[in-house]
Amino acid sequence: MTRREFSIVIAGSTVLPASVFGAPSQVLLLQAIAGAHLPQTLAITTTSPDELRRGIWELRTYRAAAPVLAGNLGKLFPRVGIRPVLSERSGEDLTYLIPFENLTARDLAWTALNADPGWTSARSQFRSYQFGLYRSE
Repeated sequence: MTRREFSIVIAGSTVLPASVFGAPSQVLLLQAIAGAHLPQTLAITTTSPDELRRGIWELRTYRAAAPVLAGNLGKLFPRVGIRPVLSERSGEDLTYLIPFENLTARDLAWTALNADPGWTSARSQFRSYQFGLYRSE
């Protein structure tokens, strides 16, 4: 799945379903602020647009990831404060949409992950990764 395809999937899904909260969904646009070959905007349908307006969002894709990597990331990410709100698996690629309070929080989380012994062994389970950073318009 390409990043553009993932953004279409995000646009068609809801972060917090209206059926749970009974609130009407709204579309919030996230604007690209860093990264190569990004969609300029991501459209996210949500019932909580104010929560999506805060902080920054990272769209991260792990290319040619072994199927077991998804399970490993599910255990490793929370230990360092990385909590994806959406994830998509397409063939061998894994894509996550991850919120961060700010760039400092993002840097601290990825630095902590890179120091984690579990991550060190998991790195061999994917060929490469791409990321992009987004902010609410």
